[in-house]
Amino acid sequence: MIERDRHLLARAYQEALRAEWLFTAPNPRVGALALAGGHVIGYGHHARLGGPHAEEAALRDAGAWDEERGAPLAGVVDEMVVTLAPCSAHGAGKRRPACADLLRAAGVRRILVGCEDPDPRQHGASLIAARAAGVEVSVLPFAQEPALAAFRAALAQPERPFVLLKWAASLDGKIAAASGASRWISGAEARAEVHELRALSDAVLCGRGTLLADDPELTARPDGAAAAAQPLRVLLDAPEDLPAAARVLAAAGRRLWVHGPGSRAPHNAPAADRTLAVPRLGTGLLDLAPLLHALRRDHGVRRLLVEGGAAVHGSFLDQRLADGVVRYEAPVLLGGSRAACAGDGVPEPSQAPRLIHEERRDLGPDLRRAFLIAS
Repeated sequence: MIERDRHLLARAYQEALRAEWLFTAPNPRVGALALAGGHVIGYGHHARLGGPHAEEAALRDAGAWDEERGAPLAGVVDEMVVTLAPCSAHGAGKRRPACADLLRAAGVRRILVGCEDPDPRQHGASLIAARAAGVEVSVLPFAQEPALAAFRAALAQPERPFVLLKWAASLDGKIAAASGASRWISGAEARAEVHELRALSDAVLCGRGTLLADDPELTARPDGAAAAAQPLRVLLDAPEDLPAAARVLAAAGRRLWVHGPGSRAPHNAPAADRTLAVPRLGTGLLDLAPLLHALRRDHGVRRLLVEGGAAVHGSFLDQRLADGVVRYEAPVLLGGSRAACAGDGVPEPSQAPRLIHEERRDLGPDLRRAFLIAS
């Protein structure tokens, strides 16, 4: 039985690895198998933040899902193999139903788990409830750290969002030409993926320099049209005389203007916009830690996409507040001095943040590389 279970967990783990942490963080990458009569009849993995969890995906693949009710069909699946214990939480911030509830509704009689939930708020809760309901529960520890790395990074900082820095750069690492022009370094496929990342994020952040130089909307248009739910746009140190024609003002959606003591939001910011004052560091840059705490506490932001510019990227790195980096590398050489990250930097290469768990993809002529930052 143990060898059978190990084999099933290995298959489920391969299913988990079909996902990329870039699209699931701060959630874990999870894989699941749905079985009936000892045979696998459905496969599933958590592919996108906000999308079906692995258990739901496996039930759907097994034909154990009623689309009209949006709920499982009972009696189709009798065993579920899942790399991580099913989630059991309810309430605000949950984008999907609790997987523990789905498995009970499906009539699953046995659950095989490769890892208990490392979240101390839920550790063991779903398995205790399943056993109390008469479900056989087996836990067979299965090494799967690459799939859980982003999840553990987020758990280590529960008071702030998972922070992902993003930029497009030339092969020689420049994010703009000598004139400051940056449209467009990357191609259409890379830009389409960026819109997908925005749609997955609770908030998108940029600084004063990017706001003035690029005039971005910072909206999510993953399929060419505006997403139904737009991320909160977080704007650092915007000038009080921001041009009335600025695209970030024209585009509908929520905005948070962040400024230091003695400053204020642009005078033409809509009345419905929110503002936040945070301290400045000795360098004159904004202290980002209280901003991140406010985003998590007051705005429910779990995932933050930072879109520059160089001073903002450097500030997040200098303050050790970044969890990951995604870079779109275009096959061009720009020269000049406009690097992706400014700030203080590190005195020695040995002290540089180490990048781990790379995920890469060719997007037309461009290469996308995503890394977690080692803690």
